[in-house]
Amino acid sequence: MRRSESDGSLWWGALGAGVGLVAGFALGEWVGDVNRPRLRRAARRLQTPGPTRLPAAAGARAAGAAIAAEPALAEYRLEALAVGAGAVELRGWVTSRAARALAARRVRAVPGIESVINSILVRGEDDLRTADTEASDQSA
Repeated sequence: MRRSESDGSLWWGALGAGVGLVAGFALGEWVGDVNRPRLRRAARRLQTPGPTRLPAAAGARAAGAAIAAEPALAEYRLEALAVGAGAVELRGWVTSRAARALAARRVRAVPGIESVINSILVRGEDDLRTADTEASDQSA
């Protein structure tokens, strides 16, 4: 006796329904129940627009303005380079780690800047490593 193709379809359909049912119960336990407060929170998240990223050039200008507005950073020549939308790179030299961190904090606080690459170097630390490396390269 020959089996028809409909028997195989029925088997696979029943198997798929069973696996879906088990997966639904497992995900329901993992994710949790659906209730009104949870649905309201989800709806609010969907309605509230996320932070808008500044275009690259505008981000660099805003970062430069944030650094210039900080009196503790006025003595340094720091520059902000555009890396992409919402991303800037800080470059220059400062005399302390605190000044380096302050510059990064000020730029991170600018609305629309999501990513800051802090390439600011500290005099007395980063330049000594460079001199040590050059001296060891010459002696080798």
